[in-house]
Amino acid sequence: MTIQSPNIEASYTIAEGTTVQVGRTRVYGIYLDSNTVAGNFSIHDGSSTGTVKFRCKTPAEIGPIQINFPQPILCKDGVYTAFTTEHVIAATIFHSGGNSN
Repeated sequence: MTIQSPNIEASYTIAEGTTVQVGRTRVYGIYLDSNTVAGNFSIHDGSSTGTVKFRCKTPAEIGPIQINFPQPILCKDGVYTAFTTEHVIAATIFHSGGNSN
């Protein structure tokens, strides 16, 4: 029996609210460049009004934050990220699925 691994992609964004991937997608982790102001980062299912699948507080400290999820987070309608550039300069989302597969 052969087990296939998913093709994991990385999507980079500096936009405060953006659709990262359209369609059924699994998110494996995130990498954030944080700024000097504390705030929130969140992943929504599909759009800004979709179910919040993940939310974290970012510290008031310049530096990277890397989070690897123990199991992928399923976003049935796509991946939408929300943050403000006062507290997150950029985000990289590691994911598989969606319309690219």
